[in-house]
Amino acid sequence: MPVYDLITGHFTGEVCDLEPKFFNNPLRRDLVAKVFHYFTVLGQVKTHVAKTKGDVAGSGKKPAPQKGRGKARVGNKRAPQRAGGGAAHGPVPRDLTQKINGKLRVKALQIMLSAKLYEDRLVIVDSESMDFGKTKLLHEIIKPYKTDRLTFLTPFDASENFLHAASNLANVTVRNPQ
Repeated sequence: MPVYDLITGHFTGEVCDLEPKFFNNPLRRDLVAKVFHYFTVLGQVKTHVAKTKGDVAGSGKKPAPQKGRGKARVGNKRAPQRAGGGAAHGPVPRDLTQKINGKLRVKALQIMLSAKLYEDRLVIVDSESMDFGKTKLLHEIIKPYKTDRLTFLTPFDASENFLHAASNLANVTVRNPQ
């Protein structure tokens, strides 16, 4: 793969060899969908809660006698079928985050990178370092790539200016491989 300069967009003269075990994976839509769902629900919490019959205001006194009225038995004013009663199966707070295997996340990343390489949508740049952390500057740099979405895989010690500039762009995603 040819290596390009991030600022100018020109070929640097360097060529890098891609590891076949990372960039030669068949497309597995099921794994990619699982990891996509994992990142979609990561940190989502449902906070709605309904009052049950134990939470609704009202006494525990039996509203009518058990026998002798000629009507149905009545046991609790707060029962779900009565007006003003608690909810039978209402919403409860819950965390939607799902666990996923780390090896599965790495495998899905390899599959997505292989797909990008196959579609000829993978560009390798020499360095992500920038002189200024300005979003407008990064926007001008990535404009020639003519894509609606762009993902940068950066090392753990990525340039602070680059991360600051990319944090405000809506169509740029910056990921540290973990």
